[in-house]
Order: sequence, then structure tokens, then C-alpha cells
Amino acid sequence: MNKKRAAFFDIDGTLFRNSLLIEHFLKLCEDGILSKDIWTNEIGPIYYKYQNRLGAYEDYLDKAALVYQKSMIGLDRKLIDDYSNLVIEENKNKVYMITRKAVEMHIENGDLIFFISGSPNFLVDNFAKFYGATESISTDYVFDENDKFTGKVIPMWDGKSKLTAIRELDEKYKIDLDNSFAYGDTNGDITMFEMVGNPHAINPSFELIEKLFSDPELRQKATINIERKDVNYNFKLSDMQVDFKKF
Repeated sequence: MNKKRAAFFDIDGTLFRNSLLIEHFLKLCEDGILSKDIWTNEIGPIYYKYQNRLGAYEDYLDKAALVYQKSMIGLDRKLIDDYSNLVIEENKNKVYMITRKAVEMHIENGDLIFFISGSPNFLVDNFAKFYGATESISTDYVFDENDKFTGKVIPMWDGKSKLTAIRELDEKYKIDLDNSFAYGDTNGDITMFEMVGNPHAINPSFELIEKLFSDPELRQKATINIERKDVNYNFKLSDMQVDFKKF
């Protein structure tokens, strides 16, 4: 059997320029479904640190995800889905051109396309459908028999979860992992990078680039992609001496 090549994409910060979860959270607060005080008091301080380069993006996103998960307990699935549709419609084109063109290239080449994201499944599934993904795997938000959100989730934002996802996809689709691609931006994507032959770090966090730089195999095969304004900078860590510092 001939194995097929695949491309695995993280979404938040990799394809989408922000976070689908954050956009959904803000929309619910904006319309009074959730109290604006939740964002102001619980997310505001750590967002301020991130915006002013006094804290890590991953810390801000992790905190926001936990508060979002807690604050939505009891909300109706239809309401959540309605706002999910609004968020996707408003934000579906707010993506990095590097990864948008990569998705288009892989589709043209007949590759399998998988979106693997820590954002909620009701957001990711719609986003993946818009971009023509073969399949998407994301954080599963659990609803009760009355279609109310329980507050429970099955996460897909850490390296262990994403590793399991790729193994299950490989079992299902018989993927040529050595010739496949992965695109991510944070340390949660590191296991995707380890599994494929062609990892691409898109505007990587310090923790991710530090890991890539310190691992001989990853340093040899990883490509760094930096998008600023209308310019895309690409380089291999193995080709140059890189001086990078954490703020």
C-alpha cells in the first residue's frame, strides 16, 4: 500500500493570527452573554503582561482558556454554536499568508490536511471546513443530555494529546510521516514536529525555538518561518548561528 503524505496544522497563532477561543470569549462578553467583568478582572492583568512583553503568550492563553471554560458552564449548545458561526464568519480570513499558502499548496498536491488545535471543537470544525481540511481534531467540550455545557473538556492543547492524535490519524490513514509536514508556533506542537520529516515553526515562541535549537534532530530538520507585514522570512536553524533572547 502506498502511504499518503500529510500536513498537520495547529490553528491559533499558526494559521489564524489570534485565538479562535479568545474571539469567541470576547464576542460572548461583548453581547452580555458573559459578564465583561470576567474578562476585565480575570484575564485583563495577564493580557496586559503579555501585551507589554512582561509575560508569555502561552501563559495568557492558558489562563484565558481556563476562565472561558469555567464561565460557560450551563450555556446552551445552540447559543454557543450560533456565536461560533459568527466568530468564524468574521475571522475566517484573518490568517497568516505563510500558512494559508501552505494549506493551498498541500491541497493542490493532493496531501491529506489535518487541523489539530486546542480551541473548542465547535469552532475548529467550522474553520477546518472552510479551509478544506480532510479532518480536524480539537478540544472536545462536553454537553449534558439537555445540551448544556458541563464545564468538562477533553483537551487537545498539549504535546501528549497532539502526539496521540497523530498516531490515531496515522493508524486510520496510513500516513508517510517521514515525508509529511507539521506547522505550529508553541511548545505544545513539539511532538508534531518530532513525528514528521518537515516541521515548520511559524512565528515561534521562545520555548519552542529554544527546544528546536537544543535538539540536534529538530535543529537539523526544522524550518523557521517569520511573517512581518508583507514579508516572509524563512531559515533553517542548521544553516546559521542564531542569537535569540527571551524578553
